[in-house]
Amino acid sequence: MKKTITASMILVVVAALLTGTWITASAKEIVATLKHKENNLTCADCHGTAAPSAFVPSSACLRCHDSGDGTYRGKLDAHGESVEKEYRESGRIRKMSIHDSHQGPVRCTICHSVHKKPAEKMHCNWCHKIDVKTP
Repeated sequence: MKKTITASMILVVVAALLTGTWITASAKEIVATLKHKENNLTCADCHGTAAPSAFVPSSACLRCHDSGDGTYRGKLDAHGESVEKEYRESGRIRKMSIHDSHQGPVRCTICHSVHKKPAEKMHCNWCHKIDVKTP
């Protein structure tokens, strides 16, 4: 039984790869980030090919969204520091810069996507309860 299921799964993956139906973002609408659509970005601008078959690395996002140090840290003040915003967390107001994670750099696509609606639960909220929505 397990061999049949495994063989079937392998056939589906091979067929999808051969027919180009795996993760064909070229056929998907850019839904979550209207700015990308308004700026006429194409699949190749982020994926590096007109027929993408993989997720975009953060380095592709940083080509446009770099804070000047190889990361994205949100809005910066005159000294180059992240500007803190107020968020509600567990019923209290807390100031923070949501892109300056205490866990270090977090891959952009963990929270953001341009082909589907954002995840219901943000990466931070696996431990925290921050009331914030991602574009």
